[in-house]
Amino acid sequence: MNKLYYFFLFFALLIFNESVYGKKKELLSYQSVYEISLDNSKERKNTFGKPVIKEANGELLMDWFNNCNSWSSNQRMFVNFINSSGVGTVTDINYSLTEKNNSTSMDFALQVKENNLLVQRVNGRAERKKNINIQLFDPDEKKFAFNNDVLFPHQHLKLIIDKLGTEKNIFSHKLYEGSLPEKYLNISTFISQESVINKSKFIPKEIDNVFWDVRMAYYEEKKQVPEMELTLKLNRQGVITFYKYDYPDYSLIMKLKKIIISPSNCN
Repeated sequence: MNKLYYFFLFFALLIFNESVYGKKKELLSYQSVYEISLDNSKERKNTFGKPVIKEANGELLMDWFNNCNSWSSNQRMFVNFINSSGVGTVTDINYSLTEKNNSTSMDFALQVKENNLLVQRVNGRAERKKNINIQLFDPDEKKFAFNNDVLFPHQHLKLIIDKLGTEKNIFSHKLYEGSLPEKYLNISTFISQESVINKSKFIPKEIDNVFWDVRMAYYEEKKQVPEMELTLKLNRQGVITFYKYDYPDYSLIMKLKKIIISPSNCN
C-alpha cells in the first residue's frame, strides 16, 4: 500500500488566475472534505495467494488559500485498509505545498505514517533558475537539478484549465511536486470534450457548476507502464468534486461531501 502516498499529491495547488476565452476566471480559495471508499467494481487480479485489499474507508481533507503572491495547500489523507486475510493498516498522510504565482519557487513537506509509525518524511524547496534546483532538508540534506522543461503544479494546472472545453485535449508533460523527492513524473493527460453538471447538494452558488472529466497517467521518469491513473472532475475555478485513483491492485474513489468557500483579501 506504500504507493498510495506517491501520487495523491498532484492537485495540491490549483493556482490559476488568467484569462480563459477572454474572461477572467478567479480561482477559489476553499476548504473541502472527501469521503474515501474502495471501488468494488474493479476486477481484482489473481495474486497467487497474496492478500488483496477487501475494504477501504477514510477521508481526504484539502485546503488551499490565496496568499496574494502565492498559493498554499494543506492536505491530509486518512485511510483504513483491510486485506483478504483480515489484517488492517491505517495510512495517515500529511502534505503541504506553497508555490509562487509565477512558479519561480515552491516549498513542500510530506509526512507519511502507517499504523502510527513514521515511514517517510520529506522537506524541501525547488527554485526555477536556468535549471530546476532542488534542495532537500529532511531526511538528508541534498542538492540536485532537473532541466527547465520540468513543470511545477501551478504551470501544469494552467495548461489543463486553459484546455478545458477545447479540442487540445491530449498532452504530456514532466512534473515535480516533491512526493518522490529525487524524481520527476511524466504525466499524460486526456480531457473529455463534453462538460457535465454536478447535481450534488454540496455545490454552493459561488461555484461554476460546469465540470470536465480529466484523466491522467503517472509514469516514473523513463518507465513505460504507469504507476497510477487518476480521474477527476474539474471546473475552471479549480474545484474538484470527484477523484478516482487506479492502482494496479485496487482503486480508491473520493467523493466531495463538504466544501466551504473562503473569501479572498487580495486586490
